[in-house]
Formats: sequence, structure tokens, C-alpha cells
Amino acid sequence: MNLKPVAILLNLLLLTVPASASYAGDKPLQTVLHDEHYGGLDFSLGDSKYSGELEYNKSYMVNFSVNLPAEGSVKVAKAYVYWVWSKKDLEGIYPQFNASIINSETTAPLPKGHMYTDTKGFVSRYDYFSGMNTYDLSGKISKSGNYSISLVNTDKNGSTFCVQGIGLLLVYEDPKSPAIEYWINEGCDMLYADYGITPEVATTTTYFKGDIDPDNVTDARLITVSPSGGYSSGREARNKLFFNEETRSIPVLGDIVQLLFGSGKVWENVYQTNETVQIALDEKPVADYLEPTENFASIQDNGDYLLATNAILVLKFKGPESSETKGS
Repeated sequence: MNLKPVAILLNLLLLTVPASASYAGDKPLQTVLHDEHYGGLDFSLGDSKYSGELEYNKSYMVNFSVNLPAEGSVKVAKAYVYWVWSKKDLEGIYPQFNASIINSETTAPLPKGHMYTDTKGFVSRYDYFSGMNTYDLSGKISKSGNYSISLVNTDKNGSTFCVQGIGLLLVYEDPKSPAIEYWINEGCDMLYADYGITPEVATTTTYFKGDIDPDNVTDARLITVSPSGGYSSGREARNKLFFNEETRSIPVLGDIVQLLFGSGKVWENVYQTNETVQIALDEKPVADYLEPTENFASIQDNGDYLLATNAILVLKFKGPESSETKGS
């Protein structure tokens, strides 16, 4: 029997498994907004808590407190709804819900937003959709105050889903604040180093493209959001966050090389969640690890299961980065 064709076929199958298995890092977050002006950026999960199963006509709400500078004006406002276990009986389907924003007892419906989704990607029980819906709140939030985002399951046919929480992103302009530059990257990449997926494969990398002058940066923040990060069936957190650092390494030797020659940074077990708060929001100072061009961040699962949904890089400058700073 000629085993050569069999060996070739097996090798091809091994090469194709990571690309087709959605537990792999196969849906990298993309930049949806890149800008610079005088002002600031804030991201909050409000009082988000895990909803449990939402049946037809059941609602869910998260409250936020917005505090703008005296001369600040909202430039960007976005809501992010993080949901999991969307199904009807044992079939995975997309959730159906309406969203509204509430302020001073005034309720305004939100227009249909963008949906990012991912699944484990292979036939098995509980192959249900997880994802994130985004909503443009332009004109809905214009001043300081208390706001709420509310959801209602609208599917009369009986599908259900669970909400892990809601995020609120605010970018404001303020003539008395420093110049900032920011990249807002978003999506949904399900990562799980199991079922033959290695941690290196269960890694998603997102890029903040463009040229900067690191010497002119006084502060840099990397904000990342990871639903389910650090919590899965009670297991301890096993994940890593990389900034301008390669994710592949040889054990021990790779750590030594990284320590001696690496210009980036690696953090271990940065995402921590629990049964009540199931979204990890992390912020890291990264000014010491900036590169003049093509900065990037990677999120890696090491066996605890997580979603990568948001990555935001915010730079603060000594002054305008150039005479053409936008919004100056």
C-alpha cells in the first residue's frame, strides 16, 4: 500500500484545521475609527452584570454616568452589547432584540447597529453564537448626566440569549485638553486553546496602523475588552496580552530572548471575570513600548476560553503632533 498520498492528505488536513476552527484567532479586530484632536477618551461597562437567559419580551438594562469637561463636546459615542448563548432549542441562531437609550425619563430607540459574531466552528452540542452589537449614539449623548441602555428580546418564536454586559465608548473634544490620537478596533474573535488548538493558534492580533513620533508621546493607553476572559467553568485565568511583541516563543529560551532583546511587553492572566461580571475590561500603560509605525496588540488564550472584542490605543502628546492636527 502506498502511504505517501495518505501522509500528504493528513498534512493538508492539519494545515487547514486552524483556519477553519473558530476557536482559532481567525477574525482579527479591525480599525473602525482613527483620528486625532484635543480632548479625551473614556470606556465604561457601567453596572453591567450577567443577565441569565432572556426569553421573549424580557428586558435588560445597564446604567452609565457621563462626566464631560466644562468645555467638552462629544465627538464619538458608541454602545457595545455583548451577548452569548443565542439559540432556539438546540439550534444556534442570531439574537433578535431592540435597544433603547434612556436619559431623564426620555426613551429613544436606537437604529439597527452592526453585529459581529463567532462560533466554535465545528459540529457539536452547544455550538451557539456569541457576539457583539454596536450602536452609534451620535446625537443621543451630548452632555453630562445619567444614561441607561435597555434591551428587549423581540423574538416571538421563542429564541433566547444571554447578555454579559454593555460597554459605552465616549470620545470628546476639549480645547483645554492635550492633543490625542486614537485607534478604535472592534470585532469578535472566539479563542480557546483546546480541541487541538494550541495557544499560538488561539491568538488574535490587531494592528494600529500609521506613523507616530514616540518621543512626543507623554502617555499611551491600551484598552482591551474580553467577554468571558479569565472565567470558564470556574477555571483560573490563563491568558496573555502582548503589545508589540511576537507571540511565538520557545519555552524558557524564548523567555530569555524576549527579556534580552524584546522591545514590547507581555502580561499574563490580565483578564479576570466571574459568574456575575463576565466581561473583562483592561487598561495598560504602553508608552515605553511604542514603535514609530505599525504598532500591534495580541490576545492569547491558554485554555480558559475568551472572546476578543475591543482594542483601543490612545496616545497623548506634549503638544500638537503636527501643525495639521485634526480638530486644532
